[in-house]
Amino acid sequence: MYSRHTHRMTYGLPLLLVGMIIVVIVSLSLTVTARTAVAASPQVDVITLNTDIGPPSLHFLTEAISSAESDGAQALVIEVDSPGGDIASMKSMVEAELNSTVPIISYVSPTGAYAASAAAFVTLAAPIAAMAPTTRIGASSPIASTGSNLDSTLQAKLEQDLTASIRGIQNRYGRHGVEPAVKMVTNAASYDDAQAISQDIVDLEATSLNDLLHQVNGRQVKLNSGPVTLHTDGVSVQTIEPNLFDSIYGFLLDPNVIFLLFIIAMIGIYLEISHPGAILPGTAGGIALILFLFAAGSLTPNWAGLALMVLAFVLLVLDLRLPTHGVLTIGAIVSLVVGALLFFNSGGPYSGPQVNPLVVYSMAAVIGLISFTLITIIVRAQRRPVTTGVEGMIGAKATALTPLLPEGRVSYGGENWAAVLDDPGTSVDAGSEVQIVAVKGLRLHVQPVRSQSTIGTYSTPFLE
Repeated sequence: MYSRHTHRMTYGLPLLLVGMIIVVIVSLSLTVTARTAVAASPQVDVITLNTDIGPPSLHFLTEAISSAESDGAQALVIEVDSPGGDIASMKSMVEAELNSTVPIISYVSPTGAYAASAAAFVTLAAPIAAMAPTTRIGASSPIASTGSNLDSTLQAKLEQDLTASIRGIQNRYGRHGVEPAVKMVTNAASYDDAQAISQDIVDLEATSLNDLLHQVNGRQVKLNSGPVTLHTDGVSVQTIEPNLFDSIYGFLLDPNVIFLLFIIAMIGIYLEISHPGAILPGTAGGIALILFLFAAGSLTPNWAGLALMVLAFVLLVLDLRLPTHGVLTIGAIVSLVVGALLFFNSGGPYSGPQVNPLVVYSMAAVIGLISFTLITIIVRAQRRPVTTGVEGMIGAKATALTPLLPEGRVSYGGENWAAVLDDPGTSVDAGSEVQIVAVKGLRLHVQPVRSQSTIGTYSTPFLE
């Protein structure tokens, strides 16, 4: 035999799996774009990098490089206007530029834009680095993701590493502005376009994209595969925009969104466990869990924090099963808050944006409210008299279908039951009301509701 809950769980699991498969298929399909077509005539691909340097911008840049390499572009122009970002993503972006088989031209634009911090490295890593009038570059000293200074030992290590990197980049492209570029790391130096040009930090100044393409036409750039001469004057320009996957990817990698995905996963699976067969919470929770793991894999978090977040979920489930009356829920809330702050906000200097503590506190309060509500419902249900099954039949009323002498038939819940009087010395007429005192097998043991029931079938004599 199986209950209705068991039946609902049998199709709830397939729905959950189907939902997970759909998410994977959609995510994969979104990565396929129409950027691989070979150009019919010479062209230059252009992208705009105007967000923080992080996993989304890394993905966008690497996809653009792949597209430019496959569509026959003469060059890829990266228009930079970014405040910087995390070091790990910056290093990967620099590596992608240095290993590109298509010439890359970085262009700090439009007027008033800046390539700060990690964005300065991305700008200088291109074989040709240009700036528009009234733009800035620099201020690339390493700091913690909170904006505070690092401890002296770690600060020194990172500065040495970044200094070596920027020296190598400048020397690779024959730029004489090595020491001014180094000061961007060691002294947080920042330069406007005139200073950067005069000190040979960047290659040239251009008033517009067309002016830039005109100036670099005929220049020879150094790639890993060897020198390449640019032919960019008068060619068509193809702008590469972020596709739907890039937008979703960037949205999912916001630490606040990642944390909310974990909360949705926790609530959904928690409700499914507390109410088996509900289907929708489990499906939503499963999808959110997959998206959370996908997004978390692109960060540099503190994994001890994730262990505490998982512990919070375990404590919530145990609080439903054990008579702790909310004590474990309190522990779960504390574990969730501490774990989330550790997971997102202590990943070291290579980490990017952090989760907003107010979001963590608010969601912890919501989790606590849901848990205490469910615990209250469960406790009340346990204290409520049983109204179903054999135990629920005890004390219920039935109607005699036949005389009980002492055996007969009664009607209970619209069904015809065999019955016997608990006291064999009594009898009950058909149509009388009886009370169930016991259930043995398929026979009900009953007793008359009115104690004045008479023995036998004889009525009491009376006088006229």
